[in-house]
Amino acid sequence: MWAAFFAAGIAAVYAGFALGVSGEAAVAMATVGAGLALLLLERLAPQQPEWLVSDGRLWQDLGHFVAGFGLGTFLGTWSAQALFPAPVWAIWPGHWPLPVQVVLGLIVGEFFSYWQHRAVHEIPALWPLHALHHSTGRMTFFKTTRIHMLDIGTFTFLSIAPLLAAGAPISVLLWVTALGNFAAQTQHANVRFPTPAWLNAVVGTPSVHWLHHSIDLREGNSNFGMNLMLFDHLFGTYLPPGADRRVTLGVANDPVPGGFLRQLAIPWTILRGLIRRR
Repeated sequence: MWAAFFAAGIAAVYAGFALGVSGEAAVAMATVGAGLALLLLERLAPQQPEWLVSDGRLWQDLGHFVAGFGLGTFLGTWSAQALFPAPVWAIWPGHWPLPVQVVLGLIVGEFFSYWQHRAVHEIPALWPLHALHHSTGRMTFFKTTRIHMLDIGTFTFLSIAPLLAAGAPISVLLWVTALGNFAAQTQHANVRFPTPAWLNAVVGTPSVHWLHHSIDLREGNSNFGMNLMLFDHLFGTYLPPGADRRVTLGVANDPVPGGFLRQLAIPWTILRGLIRRR
């Protein structure tokens, strides 16, 4: 089911390109279509049926979609394009087949985003910024974008900037973006997406990512890769999920404030704490 969903998303993007729709619009429409499909699947095939009842945070989550995810990804993309308006090294193998270039793009972007993701988990001063994304006891489609703009902004910048600096074409950037969108959406949706162990060890399946959201630190500080598990294997942070995704989610001793505006002000709170320590 997970593979079929991904295949449908890829087919939608390809169809958009084939019909002459602009690249950004094709990716955006496919992403919106995938989101609507996941919202329906959450009702038809929920992993945890009890999560269909609202947790009272819908408006807060929607606020983070706009002020966090929307603004953050825009600023991350804009800064990468402003810093690298032209290739620095022009070493990208543009003569390779496009699918191979896309895989290379995923690997290069994943290397830098892996270390950003791992840093916000393992550096105590940065953890409250990322804890916002983990501060929920459930996984639903609307939790995908429950994230601070500085967190997703730096993640996006580090995923895109190296590709721009190396001279990757826009087609590669669009496909990497589309696949990343589909991965993030399916990883957080409350949908039954069983996947075999071999697939969990290769790509960021929902089972792998739900384990990353575990309240148990041994499990939560693992599986930092978003698209690929390559660097988790190389740097010893891969943890295979169990047969199902019945793990306790959330953050122990949650440092995230309750109000939406106070959550937006988390960076200021972190900075003020660091100044006081000095």
